[in-house]
Amino acid sequence: MRSRMHLPAVLRLRLVVLVGLLPAAIVAGAFVRSALSVVEARPATVKQASSPVASPGAQVKLEALGTHRNGITGRPRFEDVSSLAVGETAARLFRAGDDVRPNNVCMAKRLDSPSDIDHVLMWRVEMKLVGVSADRTTVQIHWVRFRNVDGQPVVERDEVRTITLGPADSHVLDFVENQEDPSSSCASLLVRISAQPVIPQIVRHVAAEVWMVDETSTGQTRSTHKSIQGMTGQALTFKVQPLDFLPPEGSGGGQQPVAVDVTGTLQVALAEDGLLGAIVNAVRRTSWEGAQSRGEGRVEFRAAMGETAALILPRPVGMLGGAVSAPDAADAAAPAGTSGINLDQMFSGHRLWLYVRVASVR
Repeated sequence: MRSRMHLPAVLRLRLVVLVGLLPAAIVAGAFVRSALSVVEARPATVKQASSPVASPGAQVKLEALGTHRNGITGRPRFEDVSSLAVGETAARLFRAGDDVRPNNVCMAKRLDSPSDIDHVLMWRVEMKLVGVSADRTTVQIHWVRFRNVDGQPVVERDEVRTITLGPADSHVLDFVENQEDPSSSCASLLVRISAQPVIPQIVRHVAAEVWMVDETSTGQTRSTHKSIQGMTGQALTFKVQPLDFLPPEGSGGGQQPVAVDVTGTLQVALAEDGLLGAIVNAVRRTSWEGAQSRGEGRVEFRAAMGETAALILPRPVGMLGGAVSAPDAADAAAPAGTSGINLDQMFSGHRLWLYVRVASVR
């Protein structure tokens, strides 16, 4: 039996923002509560402008995201993060293709030396941090794509770009389709870059509470809860224990419960105006009898210390197990001897939430 919610009793304000999810959608409703007064509505996006602040630099992330023909973008995934001061430069080499199937462009891997040419494509990316403010990072990127021709790297593209990014922004550098092996499940590879300002003088020890909440159409609620602690600027990992749902009678699922859990990271930054800027990356997993489906999403919101944000999670849909797998399934498999669960029918009338509250630790 799961514990009842220990959530704020009065929810004063709702801010609703639609953001992307693979493959469904997630809604960020910053339900903000104050014990003293109604809180003024605040935008859920970063400020459009800010004055420069003292900062040693930024974390610049380089990613290569594979896409399979019948799957989502981002699996497999390669990423590399460089911590740079203003004026510093970092260079990275990575290849597309693995040791077994060099033509599999979805598989990206970092290289320590350009002498490793057992691949079809290779990139050299040089990143120079030009400037940093509280919510903007300017990076100069010099990137080159090489193709392996008879064992020699031949330049296919060579570009220099200067880009300015907010904390939630990314910039696509390159995109290649898999034309070497049309029979492969790999469809393409996307290369992108993002950046997060590092502002060390605004560092605080914080404690966060995360709830996953199931709300029915009659207003009944139940929840599971996780407490986490860490420093602002860090990615704090959380894993909320699953909520169990019994399949409806006649659904073919028997009495084995369907479990829904949420894992993810919470990153908090303190803005110049004293508000929190929070980034939540969450994975919602629905599992039953060895089969599972997943949805992934990223939400940003702004709030004061101690206020609570309620993020609407997408309802699981489609079939889980059986002959037809759920449309957002990443690892769906049909257990032997089962006919599958109709998730649309099962979760009709339910709304799933992720509640997040951050407080300062004194």
